[in-house]
Amino acid sequence: MLLKKVFNILILSAIVLGCSSVNSAGDKTKLARMNWSDKNYEVLNNFITDYGIGGKNYDASKPPYVVFDWDQTCGHFDVEEAIMRYQLSHLRFKMTKDQFAGLLKDEIKGVTKLSADYNNTLLKDINADLIADYNYLYDNYEGLAGKMKLEDIQKTPQYNDFIAKVAFLYDGYCDTKGIEADYGYPWVLYLFAGFTEADVQALAKEAIQFELGNKLGKSKWGTPAGFNTKAGPVSYSFKTGLRLYPEMQNLIYALKSNGFDVWIVSASYKPVIQVISGADYGYNVPSDRVIAMELGEKNGVIQPYYKENYPQTQRMGKVEAIKMIIQDGLGKNYDPLMSAGDSDGDYEMSTEFKDMKLTVVFNRVKGGPIGELSKKSVEQQGEAYPRFILQGRDENTGVFRKSSESILLGKTEPQLLK
Repeated sequence: MLLKKVFNILILSAIVLGCSSVNSAGDKTKLARMNWSDKNYEVLNNFITDYGIGGKNYDASKPPYVVFDWDQTCGHFDVEEAIMRYQLSHLRFKMTKDQFAGLLKDEIKGVTKLSADYNNTLLKDINADLIADYNYLYDNYEGLAGKMKLEDIQKTPQYNDFIAKVAFLYDGYCDTKGIEADYGYPWVLYLFAGFTEADVQALAKEAIQFELGNKLGKSKWGTPAGFNTKAGPVSYSFKTGLRLYPEMQNLIYALKSNGFDVWIVSASYKPVIQVISGADYGYNVPSDRVIAMELGEKNGVIQPYYKENYPQTQRMGKVEAIKMIIQDGLGKNYDPLMSAGDSDGDYEMSTEFKDMKLTVVFNRVKGGPIGELSKKSVEQQGEAYPRFILQGRDENTGVFRKSSESILLGKTEPQLLK
């Protein structure tokens, strides 16, 4: 059943590309109608016409390029977090006990506990629990140094406490003032320590195939009742499933067909994004057009630290990476003309380039900086050439809506702004 679902998704991708094929000799490929809102479809087609090859604003001395976020922008839900959960649930690790313990700090930038939303959990307590859990799993699971099969060790309290607390700690890092995403985002990637990039990409393919066939919904992990731990029981809630966006596959195709260089700029791990943005999943973005998080390596083996002299590709780091890799590295010393994003992590990439003409905001009904861009999109709806446009979707189906309003997961009513 899973393989059939994935096959059907890939067939749809082929249809997506075919439905915007060249109409006649000399015609340029434009956007397929699909489920874009009427306004967004008009704006995007005008943008491609005006700034693509042969357009009134096309400058052959400055071939245009665009920068797109990945998670929740080019695809439905978060691929990096989906792979984290797949790695945890299948215990796919290559670290020794000491190496795992080395990932856990009792104090981070002066902070010793998680926020109130995470029970004010002391780092030293949750770290002690995780070290004890991992030591047990390492000694007993056949995929590490033991003899128990996966289905047997999955029944143990140590396993269930471990997977819940690693994910809980990651979320807690990102949401605790003073620690935050600039620590949490790279940290979760350190779980790949001991892998090669090829290992990570093989794991990514397994996880993506699984989640493409998984239902879109909500699930929860937690510490088993009665299991004694220092930090106490925790609960971790998450969204299940991944979906591909045919509209984004087609938009990338239309842009490339009209002379635009399309780049993915993501806060996820580069080898992971290279997999899902490639030909296997219908997006056809070359691997050298992916800018994302990178880790240190020794002799081809991933190390638990961030790559030296390379910006974290979130918030202002996305801007820095674009300047480093595209503008300085490739000599394209001019701004991207378009961006697409869904979160605060994409705000600077969408506002710092003065010559950028268009940003597609994917509506997750959020506040904060990205919420301000959503409001601007609504304010500019009557303009012929808006700087920002807002695209809605239904989180329950993973499908675009022909509207700027979105329906959030578990809800039935569309919402426009927070």
